Amino acid sequence: MHYNYALPYYLTRTENVKEVYLLSGMFPILMGGSYYLIRSRGKIKLKISKSDVNLIDSRKFYKFFEKTFIKRSALENYDVIHLNSHNETTTVLLKLNAPKIFVLHGSPDYMDKTNCRFLEDLFSKVDAFVVVSAYAANKLHELCGFKPDAVLHHGVDIEVFNPTSYSRNIAKKMLGIPADKKVILWNARMSPKKRLETLINALPHVVKELKNILLLVKTRTIDKSYENKILKLVDKLKINKHVVFDTGWTSLIRVPVYYRATDVYVNTSTTEAFGSLTMLEAMACGTPTIANNASSNPEALGNGGLLYDNDPHDLAEKLLRVLTDNKLANLLSYKAYKRVSRELTLYQVAKKYVKLYSSL
Repeated sequence: MHYNYALPYYLTRTENVKEVYLLSGMFPILMGGSYYLIRSRGKIKLKISKSDVNLIDSRKFYKFFEKTFIKRSALENYDVIHLNSHNETTTVLLKLNAPKIFVLHGSPDYMDKTNCRFLEDLFSKVDAFVVVSAYAANKLHELCGFKPDAVLHHGVDIEVFNPTSYSRNIAKKMLGIPADKKVILWNARMSPKKRLETLINALPHVVKELKNILLLVKTRTIDKSYENKILKLVDKLKINKHVVFDTGWTSLIRVPVYYRATDVYVNTSTTEAFGSLTMLEAMACGTPTIANNASSNPEALGNGGLLYDNDPHDLAEKLLRVLTDNKLANLLSYKAYKRVSRELTLYQVAKKYVKLYSSL
């Protein structure tokens, strides 16, 4: 949502960009995209490329519609083409006579030869190949042998995500969490690469010292086999009463409620392009943050939180420090917000993209 809807909106708030033609499916509109469409006051021209309903999108008549849509989209007179992914639509747009940039949002940690050949081909067809962290740039050079043209970090909409969005007590009440509970939040895809088991294994050590602990697992896309593994681990460790799973989709505008209800946010992931957008959102909300000392996490976190060394015992020690030391928690809250507000707002990121557009 941040780079598909919020970034286009902030681009239109710069002096140089008059309008953005946004190709999108229907689902992101429902999950928060409509908020930015309304705020853009017509400067974002939406083009619906798919329904996001598999039953519809897989039909032959829809495939015909999609091809027609792609051809019509290619007839517009664009000044710059900004690509966030590669599909049939982007294959057509890559052939147009206009400056093109491609942004690699995924982590390059596990690139193989096939991935590298694909990216090298894409690199040769665009005017600027962008990655979102210095870590990703170095990893891509190491594994694939070419250097991206620019590093532009992900950003956060601090008009939505900020420490004043909700008070702690109101946020807890909205989520049905007792006011006396200390809340640990984990917010990510339910996937093996996210390493939720590290936090689950750390929790019994925390519960020994603090009985009023609640781990809130906020998730969306779920790997079922991994979910079963996590549920079995929770049962085995007998911490069921301390863990709550929230698996529903939540609109972007409501997400700050989760961060503001939280005493500490944890990012256990072992591979990220730039920390993770949820970690940046938590930091923007002034939530004390702890991250795995792996991949691009240290670069994204900066001085805005604590790192642990991919070990449940080390994570438990860091959690207890934050949850029992109010002075430290307040300091981390301040540093987290300052890290984002000074360097990682979407308006700042938008201005950097405009500068890149202009250079092309």
